[in-house]
Amino acid sequence: MADITEVRIFTGAAQGNLRAYATVTLDDSYVVHGLKVMEGENGLWVSMPAQRTRKGEFKDVFHPVTKEARAALVDAVLSKYEEVSQGQGDSVEPAQDVQEERVE
Repeated sequence: MADITEVRIFTGAAQGNLRAYATVTLDDSYVVHGLKVMEGENGLWVSMPAQRTRKGEFKDVFHPVTKEARAALVDAVLSKYEEVSQGQGDSVEPAQDVQEERVE
């Protein structure tokens, strides 16, 4: 399993159920953009990056393959989000180009 070497939280993007965007670095070699920290009826959860297909459906463009990898990724993102939201970690304001990519 790849090591999660950095998690960056982009606050200030909150609207509706969206609380923040996250970027995750894996093995100091790969970066995954576009994860979203969402708030639902059962608390916070992490949405994987997705694109809209030509049929209008959303399809993940990145996702963990195993349950353990998903748990590690979600735990890392939510832990960093909690640090940032409690003022214990550094937050990064969102860049102007942080948004969902969509294929029409």
